[in-house]
Amino acid sequence: MPKVHYSTLAADDLLDHAKYIAQDKPDAAYRWIEKVESTCELLAENPEMGERRQTRGFGQCRSFTSGNYVIFFRSVSDGVEIVRIVRAERDIDSL
Repeated sequence: MPKVHYSTLAADDLLDHAKYIAQDKPDAAYRWIEKVESTCELLAENPEMGERRQTRGFGQCRSFTSGNYVIFFRSVSDGVEIVRIVRAERDIDSL
């Protein structure tokens, strides 16, 4: 089974977004984490999904939208590396 590896930045993103959501809606934060992790597992099984991107901050990767968030990832030998998880309305080119 393909694995999902989270970069330090992506793990921080996941935690920060969940904490923010949990301030008002703890149950929604839990569901959001489940949804993102499920999407990441799907990407590990299908690493060619999403749009190819050339980013300034983390180079060549792919992106895939999950709700209001964009998951940046790259294929690795045993699955995918999740590079960042950012809100879709952010200026992604500045990352």
